Amino acid sequence: MKFNIVLWTLLSMIQMLDAQPEEVWRSIFNGENLKGWTLQGGNGRVRIEDGQFVLQQTANTAEHTFVRTKKKYRDFILELECKRDPTFFYGILFRAQQAPDTAHTRLYGYQIKADHRPDRRWTGGIFDDFGNTWNWMYTLENDPRAQEARKEAGQWDHYRVEAIADHIKVWLNGVPTTNMRNSKYEKGYIALKIHFLGDRPEQEKAAAWIKNVRMVTSSVQRYQREMDIPMRVVN
Repeated sequence: MKFNIVLWTLLSMIQMLDAQPEEVWRSIFNGENLKGWTLQGGNGRVRIEDGQFVLQQTANTAEHTFVRTKKKYRDFILELECKRDPTFFYGILFRAQQAPDTAHTRLYGYQIKADHRPDRRWTGGIFDDFGNTWNWMYTLENDPRAQEARKEAGQWDHYRVEAIADHIKVWLNGVPTTNMRNSKYEKGYIALKIHFLGDRPEQEKAAAWIKNVRMVTSSVQRYQREMDIPMRVVN
């Protein structure tokens, strides 16, 4: 299984390099400051170090913290790299919306949740954190190859997201994990989520690191990639 994943990753990375030249990519994080980004909600901590976002939780908080783009995006290809400590909770939101004051969380939208549970391993699926409700829209329940795509804590995971009209595709380390049609969110922010933390001050030192955040936003249909997993329509 692991050999197949490595082979698939290498082939997918070669295909990715062939699919779009470097000049079509645009970095949306300069690695120096929060230009183009803003913080919202909660008391999670964000700093920039060695060209990376460093995200940390704050104990006794009841609300998620987000670092999000100031700009909204509709159709795009997004790539970024993330690594985390074993106890850290984070999510990658896209087409995220501003929530009303009565909502459970300040932003909602499509979310790739870093699923830390060893018995599930659904990182690369799509989670919907909507208002006062939350649920998985697209799970990896019957896809063992996708479940094995996530690397262990402390190693870099590479994400690729294609959001083109109502077609959402996600790759994790070159392995296809989500192939979904859904029109719930059409345009919104890119955001990184720091999960709230209860009375567990010993976990405040844990962190996640994010780097190489880049997008294609023009002629995206030209650079989309094929997938070998069936597409699901999610209502």
